[in-house]
Amino acid sequence: MINGTYGTSLRAACELAFEEAAVNDMSSEVTDLFASFVGSSGIWNQAHKNLKSALRERYGGSYTCEGNMRLIPVPQLRFDASPVPQLGINVQVYMVWPGEVETRVALHSVTALGPVGKPETLVIPLLFLRAIMNDDLGRFPIVGRSASHTTWGIPGSKPVRLPDDLTYQLSRILERKSVAMWLDMFGSQGRSVAPLVIGSLLGLESTDVTPCLPAGRQAWDQDTVISALESMAYRRAEAEEMFLRIAPRLRADQPLEEAIRIILRESGKGGQ
Repeated sequence: MINGTYGTSLRAACELAFEEAAVNDMSSEVTDLFASFVGSSGIWNQAHKNLKSALRERYGGSYTCEGNMRLIPVPQLRFDASPVPQLGINVQVYMVWPGEVETRVALHSVTALGPVGKPETLVIPLLFLRAIMNDDLGRFPIVGRSASHTTWGIPGSKPVRLPDDLTYQLSRILERKSVAMWLDMFGSQGRSVAPLVIGSLLGLESTDVTPCLPAGRQAWDQDTVISALESMAYRRAEAEEMFLRIAPRLRADQPLEEAIRIILRESGKGGQ
């Protein structure tokens, strides 16, 4: 509970929730992907119970209150290489309630802030992410479906259950942004996993393009590197500029996958 009313706008509420979750540098736009996590009546009922308990603990049983509650889904990213390369996302919902509490003796302006319920975990195999990028989800069988979620069969992995809204929103984002740009919206945690995610995506790409070579063994040259960057939705001029800036640091014996990881990592440092 904070003295004073903060977080009255959506952006301000996101900033409060991000600060509470120690992900201060994340863009508020990220929350749009996870709107389904705050859409159920159950999470709202739990949030109101949490608010009532916090107010009762601070002001006792005799008070009236008025305010506007927002629920903010806050994602935390991780990269897992096993059983298949995948992006893990833990989503914790936070309550932000700026309001006024009137007791018998005073009127208090406060902001209630805290987690609601337990975090939920999403898993996005990079094979699935690549299919979203290529508008190729039809390659995966649908093994289950509800009003809001679809369960997809993924080769080499357990079936993956994802919110339909998240899959749709992510496909729209990746139509206009590269994976690196999308991950950058998550702030430092996104930039931390980006080289691993993009390197693995490149490995999947090179497996398709050059099946005679093991993943990560294809040699690099300027055209191959630039084409690979373009396949991640970088513009041609942007890909050329990234390559030319970092190329002097690359060794001729480095495989393509490693060269791309270095370029993405060093370009990320330059953009911060």
